[in-house]
Amino acid sequence: MKYLALCVLVFTGCASNQSQPVRETSECMNYRGMMTAPMAPDAMERLKQKCEDSRK
Repeated sequence: MKYLALCVLVFTGCASNQSQPVRETSECMNYRGMMTAPMAPDAMERLKQKCEDSRK
């Protein structure tokens, strides 16, 4: 019984500390997929900007 109460408390505490999920757009998925690709810094910055703009 004590074990069950402890599990419920732990689960409830963990569930209440979760933040809202970030809205994942296709632009952001594309940006994250290209983060390790060798590409020009300005092209990477454009992908990042498209991601940020898509969240607004």
